[in-house]
Amino acid sequence: MSFNWRVFEATLPDFLNAAAVTVKYAVIAIILAIIWGIIIGSINFRRVKGIWRITSAYVCFFRETPLLVQIYFLFYGLARLMTVNAGVIGVIALVLNDGAFIAEIVRGGLQSIDKGQEEASCAMGFSKLQTLVYFLIPQAFSKVKDSIMNMVSIIIKDTSLLMWITITELTYMAHRVNSKYYQPMTAYLTAAAIYMILFLLVQGIKKLLDRRSKKQNELSKS
Repeated sequence: MSFNWRVFEATLPDFLNAAAVTVKYAVIAIILAIIWGIIIGSINFRRVKGIWRITSAYVCFFRETPLLVQIYFLFYGLARLMTVNAGVIGVIALVLNDGAFIAEIVRGGLQSIDKGQEEASCAMGFSKLQTLVYFLIPQAFSKVKDSIMNMVSIIIKDTSLLMWITITELTYMAHRVNSKYYQPMTAYLTAAAIYMILFLLVQGIKKLLDRRSKKQNELSKS
């Protein structure tokens, strides 16, 4: 079955609206997952008493179970406890899942920092929390920024699973267009093309950040 340009032209506005929904959920999930991942990664790095075993179990669970299962679990589980719309459930699922991966990335970054820097900051009178916030986390983040940017691309792809809880994102729209026009090539190729554009934008942002960090390093050395 060939690509149908008439169907493409007729449905492009719908695909663009769905792309906006995808971007909205991705941006919200990315911001919250990074914040959440930094918090959990820091707790596991410090092995905070009474908490880190729980957070470690959380990381293990959400890293080792499928995201779709987690989405269904939250969607049907929370629906019995409270009235929560599908969008909120989708964001929570993405944040918990991808935040677990980011937590491990952050923890690895923190462990890679020389212990002498922490000892020096403590000798200067900074508390462990201040040392973590002002010295260790910024350094760790600079070390793992490439891995974090890779997670951004993963989160964008993960939003496709939100179609299973009736969120009208790109993949959901592709299914809808195919069901209406019986044009799978047109529907799914259009969605794939828009996903590729989003990923290219992420790569462009990554390159800009790399150039900026290189310039800052050159200025600091000079």
